[in-house]
Amino acid sequence: MFQFVVRRLLATIPTLLGVMVAVFIALHLIPGDPVVAMLGDMATPEQVVAVRHELGLDRPLPLQFVSFVERYLRGELGNSIRTRRPVAEEISDRFPHTFLLAAAGVFIAVLFGIPLGIVAATRRGSLLDLVSLVLSMTGIAAPVFWVGLLLSMLFAIRLHWLPAIGAGKPGDLFSMFEALVLPAFTLGFSTMALIARMTRSSMLEVLREDYVRTARAKGLSEKIVLYKHALRNAAIPIVTIVGLNIGYLLGGAVLVETVFARPGLGKLLVDAILARDYPVVQGVTFFVATSFVLVNLLTDLIYALLDPQVRLS
Repeated sequence: MFQFVVRRLLATIPTLLGVMVAVFIALHLIPGDPVVAMLGDMATPEQVVAVRHELGLDRPLPLQFVSFVERYLRGELGNSIRTRRPVAEEISDRFPHTFLLAAAGVFIAVLFGIPLGIVAATRRGSLLDLVSLVLSMTGIAAPVFWVGLLLSMLFAIRLHWLPAIGAGKPGDLFSMFEALVLPAFTLGFSTMALIARMTRSSMLEVLREDYVRTARAKGLSEKIVLYKHALRNAAIPIVTIVGLNIGYLLGGAVLVETVFARPGLGKLLVDAILARDYPVVQGVTFFVATSFVLVNLLTDLIYALLDPQVRLS
């Protein structure tokens, strides 16, 4: 098991290095001058040159990249061009909102997706199976921002049940919960659809196995057959979908937080891109990518616990 963990940890190093290279190149391909965006059009050429030198933007790109990697290896994300605050502080202030939103989205996706897939598998060809199929196809095909706008129009504008924007009043748990409901359902809807389809497919495959027929022949109740025997053996593909989509939910939070004006990492990233704030964009992107890699590592470890053959592969 130890060797398995070490191999997976070593495999994350080239991935993170590739993320660094991609983010650095992509940002420098964006048209516009971040210093001009920060100082405004009324800035003098001398001020622009001085600030560009202060930020190190006047050096050749290879040297900027080396400095960028060195800072990140030391755990220094630099300072924001707009606010002059450390990027790490900007991320730590916003991350709780994004984490709460992503966790709520995963909870909703798992809470509704797995039971929906089980029901569809055990009642194949029924009306419930058809409803599950329609919901799944809709969730997979519908863009996240479109779902968010529809939910806002219905529950916030028409019915006035839930707030359309914001994260609630700080310290007021009920207000924060109300503000979380619509974004969480928006974010979790597509993942719920994927989980439901994967659960249905895995359960249909497992229910045909001999050990399931043997368990039923022994007179075990259908609940024990489904949840103790079938679902456990069908869990690895489901864990795959859940693990991969946690990273997707962190990325999808960018659109959801923009639609619902939540002060999370997504909103911070969008504002930083518009302002050409390179350090913030690099820091947030690298932070999200690192989180995605760590989630995949955790998913691999769960594989190993569920299936010992994975540890030996």
